[in-house]
Amino acid sequence: MQGEYDVIVVGAGAAGLAAAARLAQAGRRVALLEARDRIGGRIFTRHLPAEEGHAPLRVELGAEFIHGLPPATWSLVGEAKLSAYELEGSELSFVNGNWAPPMNGPAIHVIADMTTWLEARPGCDMSFAEYLAANPTDAASAAAAASYVEGFNAADRNRIGIASLAVQQRAEDAIDSDRLFHVGEGYDAIVKFLAAQFHAAGGELALGTAVRRIEWQRDSVRVESGAGGETLHARQALITVPLGLLQADTIDFAPRPADILAHAERLAMGDVVRIVLLFRDRFWRYASAPSIPAGVRRKLADLSFLFTPAEVPPTWWTPHPTPTPMLTAWIGGTKATELRRSIAASGEPLALPRRCIATLARVFEVSFAELQNLLVGWHEHDWSADPYSRGAYSYVPAGALDAPAKLSMPVEETLYFAGEHTDVTGHWGTVHAAIGTGARAAEQILGARGGTGTRDGLL
Repeated sequence: MQGEYDVIVVGAGAAGLAAAARLAQAGRRVALLEARDRIGGRIFTRHLPAEEGHAPLRVELGAEFIHGLPPATWSLVGEAKLSAYELEGSELSFVNGNWAPPMNGPAIHVIADMTTWLEARPGCDMSFAEYLAANPTDAASAAAAASYVEGFNAADRNRIGIASLAVQQRAEDAIDSDRLFHVGEGYDAIVKFLAAQFHAAGGELALGTAVRRIEWQRDSVRVESGAGGETLHARQALITVPLGLLQADTIDFAPRPADILAHAERLAMGDVVRIVLLFRDRFWRYASAPSIPAGVRRKLADLSFLFTPAEVPPTWWTPHPTPTPMLTAWIGGTKATELRRSIAASGEPLALPRRCIATLARVFEVSFAELQNLLVGWHEHDWSADPYSRGAYSYVPAGALDAPAKLSMPVEETLYFAGEHTDVTGHWGTVHAAIGTGARAAEQILGARGGTGTRDGLL
């Protein structure tokens, strides 16, 4: 890569690709720099060849679901002619040795009551833990709500703000986010489509190119990247790296956009532990322990989600209706951090899969050895240890509801920022938020230079 560019985009995740494609299609000369050796950022699909009698598999190690009907994502699915299917099947809970329907009802009621409580107190905000202390409910409902908030948002109940939770709930309701979809070709098919659009419009992509320093003044940007210190120049730069990298000061800005970085510090990056387990067959479909009720056995035949709140991990899902013998285990928030520390302290490299097998053995009343023999392999990615993400996804602590909007403001029409942490619609932590903020930033850049786009347009 060489020469002068109109815009340098830092980060080829969903936000960076959405912005770069739009800018290149608008006639701008765009350089897209990505530190990894792949595109997609926290969309990370591992494509496995056919083996062990299985068809080729797609394993999602990062973002997995399309949550509801967000136009930003579905428009791309349609343009790319991708297949997408809705997750179907039964949901079950296993609590203290007993099988039951899913137990999210009390948690949802607590959050609904919280939203109503806030409507009568405009401008009020506090942590979710503080809200629970100030508005006592029964212990079981409070515990379920706190676990739900931490698990879904990868958050700390002592930090995440109720104002952001209320905004998020309204945003999710508007797009039916309780419906979940998989992209049949793998989630990375969406970012590959954006990359193809970018290339077709003349954009230039450099992988394995970590940006170390950005020197800038109005209408002029100098970007240093890589160990060799390659330098690129442009009129504007769009930074789409995850929040964790902004907070860690991995990019040396000269001068520092102090207000932007201060607002980034007000947000938080959540932690998640997830592991995908591949088996020889779907053993849960024929679970036959006498203590498992007949009605539960019928539901296990088409199991989608399994909640085991007293176990670690507490959340599991299958790819149903796809018949792949695969289970994903998930734990988010402070419990994920505690589990990660416990695993590290054990010094046992197989601690996490062994913990999962032990939990499944207890739940389905089969021997550890039997499940271990059925296990073909596992796949995981530690996003908190990943130097190019430093966390799973962002959430908004109490008192910081205005921070994402402040992060979305241009700096002297020269530096721009995008990514799910800059979303202002309440969809933090989602792919559609990342895509939407990339589109918003592209239109800001085009509008600042007399382009045809609007300043707040979304896909």
